[in-house]
Amino acid sequence: MDFGKVLGRAWEITWRWKVLWIFGFLASLGQGSQGGSSSFQTGGQDFDRWVQRPDELWALMGGVVLAVICILFIIAIILWVVSVISRGALIAGVVQVEDEGSTSFGRAWAVGRKKFWTLFGLGVLAALPMIILVILGVIFFGVGIASGVGLMDVQEAAGIGTIVITSLIGICFLCCGLFLVGMVLEQIRIYGERAAILEDAGWIDAFKRGWQVITENLGATIILWLIFFAIGIVIFVISFGIIILLAAPFLALFGLSDIGAWMIAPAACLGLAMLIIFALLRSVVATYISATWTLAYRELTGWEAPLELEEVPG
Repeated sequence: MDFGKVLGRAWEITWRWKVLWIFGFLASLGQGSQGGSSSFQTGGQDFDRWVQRPDELWALMGGVVLAVICILFIIAIILWVVSVISRGALIAGVVQVEDEGSTSFGRAWAVGRKKFWTLFGLGVLAALPMIILVILGVIFFGVGIASGVGLMDVQEAAGIGTIVITSLIGICFLCCGLFLVGMVLEQIRIYGERAAILEDAGWIDAFKRGWQVITENLGATIILWLIFFAIGIVIFVISFGIIILLAAPFLALFGLSDIGAWMIAPAACLGLAMLIIFALLRSVVATYISATWTLAYRELTGWEAPLELEEVPG
């Protein structure tokens, strides 16, 4: 595979078709969620009543916490659905540019929406081995610790040694085994999503296709991972430089002794500017990485068939 050609073309598409940045931003939303806060005011009588009846206060606080958790859960589900659809739309948008010379938000979104359940099933299938390994790890920890506690009744040193050895083996298993398995499963998902979009594969066939592409192109896949790792380091350095550059004036002002409330507005503007910059940077990076994997998949598999999708007004 011509890595220079793939990486260069991915950047051309990323920079030329900025509508894909929207999908890059939305796709990254599934990696986390934002919370909120709520407040309420009460009169003095209500406060006195709650002090005298703490059970009512705890019931109220429990209801508020439960409501906030439910709202955050619903928001997280919505963001996750949008993220899955956007990942499919990013793949479709790149393919549309390559095969048709153009793309639009509506046309790319239509493909991602159409393939939502396939991508969802693929994600669940890719997560199952990790879930099983975590369960096995918990069982291993539990059996080891229980055995150690049992041995302590007979010989304290043997029991402590069993617990320590079990913990060390478990930590190594979680840190090394799960990390490596997680990387493989993530790559299966990456290739599988492209099989689902480009080859119209179902979620099981897409998973099998992802594994096939990895095993047949392991060297190229590792090289791309190393390239993205290097890019990540560069982005981290750039981001750190931006933070220092924006924060330098405020760090200098903090050395003054007469800092007052007037700093609130500039600090808020600084926070907003940093939020916008990093959101934009995150969108561009997510778009570029997705475009690179899509072009690499086409290059590795030799897939050149045009993408068929329903007509949606741009």
